[in-house]
Amino acid sequence: MIKKADTNVVFDGGCHCGAVRYSVMAPLEDAVMCHCQLCRKLHGHVSSYAGFDKSALTLVRDAGLRWYRISPKTDRGFCKECGSGIFWRPVKSDHMALMPGTLDDSQGLETGGQIFCADKGDYYPIDPSIKEIAAS
Repeated sequence: MIKKADTNVVFDGGCHCGAVRYSVMAPLEDAVMCHCQLCRKLHGHVSSYAGFDKSALTLVRDAGLRWYRISPKTDRGFCKECGSGIFWRPVKSDHMALMPGTLDDSQGLETGGQIFCADKGDYYPIDPSIKEIAAS
């Protein structure tokens, strides 16, 4: 669900070391938390993604950006210098997502739901105040 109706909104962000900087000049969807084992393995814990139309992405600095084909259907974008996870994208889609923790300012972005709750790690509880949604 896109909550930002203002098409003039700009979201800036990047990795920890600055080797990757980006701007998204479009609304972001509410963030979705993912508890699947793959995301936990890649990020060390629960991951979170906010979707957008990839045509709205401008890579301001991409010297450190690398893509990892995680499955035949999806790629993960990360910084090769500091290891920060930054993007997720389906291979054949005009849609992609960023990890909200990489934003300079989340500008009111909210968590809209969580997926793969049954796959969560035993070391943490699920927050029942965040609705569970079906993964697509």
